Amino acid sequence: MIKGVDHIAITVSDMGKSVEFYTKILGLEEVMRLKSKIPGIKEIAFLKSQNTMLELLAIEKPEKHAQEDLMKVGVKHLCFGVEDIAKEVERIKSLGIKMVEERHVLNAEHLETISSKLKNVDIRRGLERAVFADPDGILIEVAEWK
Repeated sequence: MIKGVDHIAITVSDMGKSVEFYTKILGLEEVMRLKSKIPGIKEIAFLKSQNTMLELLAIEKPEKHAQEDLMKVGVKHLCFGVEDIAKEVERIKSLGIKMVEERHVLNAEHLETISSKLKNVDIRRGLERAVFADPDGILIEVAEWK
């Protein structure tokens, strides 16, 4: 039986900048960092949130990719649930992070399809979210179910 998401791996261009971003901005805890023996990967770090690990893979020859095209296959963003979206967005902005999308609410018409699959979610109240980017341009969403 599947218990849930164990970890998510993303590639990064600069391990130091990425670890600082995810620990300082998002409050993840660095639990391990090691040199890699995998060809093309310099270093690996594991960062922990409450119930999921984020694995960072520092690659030797990073190539940037565009996140803007929603019609291309692939991961579009990482979303972290928060208890108080207003407070969290203010805290993130105070650390010098610019929002890609300011706080806004997705309501029933946006969420009807997915919310039918989620327990304890009242779609009439919606999901309030904001989006910003990590040092490599990976989109990060913070969200609070209302």
